[in-house]
Amino acid sequence: MVKPVTINGRAARAILVCAGLATFAFPGNSRAGSFLLNEQSVSGLGSAYAGGAAQAEDASTIFFNPAGMALLDRGELQAGGQYLIPTAYFHNDGSRLRAPGTPFNGEPLTGIDSGDSGKDKLLPNFYLSQPVFRSRNYGDLSVGFGLSVPFGLETDYDPTWVGRYVALRSKLTTLDLQPSIAYRFLDRISIGANLDVQYASARLSQAVDFGAIGAGVLNQTFFPLLPPAVRGAVAGAYARAGFVPQGRDGVSELSASSWDLGFTVGGIIEYLKGDENSFFQDGRIGISYRSGITHDLHGSAQFRGVPALTAPGSPVQFPAAAALQGTFFNQAVSARLDLPDVYHFSVYQRFLHQFALLGDIAWTRWSRLQQVPIMYSNPLTEAAAGQASSLNIDYKDSLRYAIGFEWYASKCLTLRLGFAYDETPIRNAETRNPRIPDDNRYFVSGGLQYRPASWVAFDVGYAHLFVGNAAVDVTDAQGHNVRGSFDASVDIVSASVTFLWGGPKTAEAPSTEGKGTGKGYLK
Repeated sequence: MVKPVTINGRAARAILVCAGLATFAFPGNSRAGSFLLNEQSVSGLGSAYAGGAAQAEDASTIFFNPAGMALLDRGELQAGGQYLIPTAYFHNDGSRLRAPGTPFNGEPLTGIDSGDSGKDKLLPNFYLSQPVFRSRNYGDLSVGFGLSVPFGLETDYDPTWVGRYVALRSKLTTLDLQPSIAYRFLDRISIGANLDVQYASARLSQAVDFGAIGAGVLNQTFFPLLPPAVRGAVAGAYARAGFVPQGRDGVSELSASSWDLGFTVGGIIEYLKGDENSFFQDGRIGISYRSGITHDLHGSAQFRGVPALTAPGSPVQFPAAAALQGTFFNQAVSARLDLPDVYHFSVYQRFLHQFALLGDIAWTRWSRLQQVPIMYSNPLTEAAAGQASSLNIDYKDSLRYAIGFEWYASKCLTLRLGFAYDETPIRNAETRNPRIPDDNRYFVSGGLQYRPASWVAFDVGYAHLFVGNAAVDVTDAQGHNVRGSFDASVDIVSASVTFLWGGPKTAEAPSTEGKGTGKGYLK
């Protein structure tokens, strides 16, 4: 008779390393390196977001540099959207399972290369800016509010693709609420600040190789204890039941969310104003800082298709048939995600009255995102996961360079062109996850504004992102090695409408004593 067998700590660790790493392989994809989104302004898209911290074109300056609100003469309400159309095709180049019991070079991973894993995404933008007062004595004060989506992505792979054990579906959504204030003094220096109230939600899924996990448990804790006469028959029965690598797939899915706080501060110096120079007109330098935000995400991990360790026709059955089901069950999880700081330096220079040149450098401190610690509600999961409860991301800081051009063709029409180069924070193929088919990219864009009346303006823009060949060579805790490359690109189309109200900057500041002739800007 075979003695009852329990799963030892080593076997449990082997099971849970897979669950922990696979479930929380955090996603990223998009503009500004990884999953940071620059697409917060339709007017800015046409010039590749060059000059974003200095131009103060409209109320969307709230996102890039809130100090720009002080340069807006009138109240503005802007509503717009950017429609992102990403494509990402994977080309397999020898993906294999490298695990104990497999040939020296491993055995090929089954599955297709995958179709287009990119998912279209609409990014809404909403901004409101209102001058409070304009005064030679007291300076210029404005307040505002912004709604934006600063981070996000969505990718979705075929359930049968070769990298299913690393990634199936990834969806990251953020939403920023930004109450803002700006003040200009000495007629040339503006400062501003936002409070960033940010919501983050993540939903990630991938296949789980229960065939390999079950085989590992059986090989370590069951088969060695069987009499030699029945060992082969029992092993064969369990193999036919699917307890071999890639023989019994299930699915794990994580969903988690949180609210957390950050801030943005910025300043603008107007080194030229109006017609102070016969060739150059308005000239500005802008600097802004957007703080990193640490999200403490809370949610649940769910598992589907978890098999019982049984094999029809086996002369001896594994005594702990519910071993996998007792480990892979729905439970609460939490994780910490460190989003990066962004430093922004911009220049705006108008010349010959009809033209403007814009420049931009942005530094994103992705090195904040090195690991994603994970905590499970189940003590067994927490204890057995060990080092797997901390994901290794290993991002590096990245830079983005942009140059833009505007032609003020008439009082009603403005034309825009832009070019940008954007570095990826991913170090190499070994640290590039298929959830992140990201590489250095070139950004080419164009757009226009049409203003049929003084109280309304329409903006449209288009951009294409050329993404470099993104090589992938990653291996999960079970030895599933995904090797190949992604061909990726992104198209962006955008449109917005801006409503304007109020008069020029002629109102005096309100009297601090409640008397006199001073009038507030608001009536």
